[in-house]
Amino acid sequence: MKTLFIAAMVATLTACGGTKTMQVASHKEYVQPDWYQNCKDVDSETNGWKFWQSTTYYYSCGSSTSGFESAAQIKAVQIARRNLADRLNGEISSGTKIRMSDIGTESELKSETETEMLIINKITDTALLHYAQTEHYSYKMGGNYHSFVMIKLSKENVDAMIEKAQQKQGNPMPEKQFTKN
Repeated sequence: MKTLFIAAMVATLTACGGTKTMQVASHKEYVQPDWYQNCKDVDSETNGWKFWQSTTYYYSCGSSTSGFESAAQIKAVQIARRNLADRLNGEISSGTKIRMSDIGTESELKSETETEMLIINKITDTALLHYAQTEHYSYKMGGNYHSFVMIKLSKENVDAMIEKAQQKQGNPMPEKQFTKN
């Protein structure tokens, strides 16, 4: 029994010995990482040592603020995902309504113009599969955590998602013609 107790204590101490103390950056004023300010839409990356081969990726960035560090990061990832889904499968409609009215008598006529613009951005359900988080930066300022995230998704996966969305909407992509030999 003693041996079992000592073994359990050693295992616990060994597990705790592998932890690291991490300090979250702190700023006195709002900052954004350079990669966030210059967030790219599409780019190619070489495939490791096979420098002659490259993969095209779609990128998206998001940022968020929360009193909880993990909530700020989760919200930033969700915003980046929403931004990417909007670019891949978003629909936008807009309209402008202008109303012109003349009020009063001929000698004291007042003209009024009212303009209303309505923009509707609808993102159809989009399955963002196989995306990866490539950049992340968080800091604390005034009791809140600010989190910035960049995600990427390969063009191959983007094309498959677009095809799936079109089929779901009843607009299938043209099928390849196969001939019998």
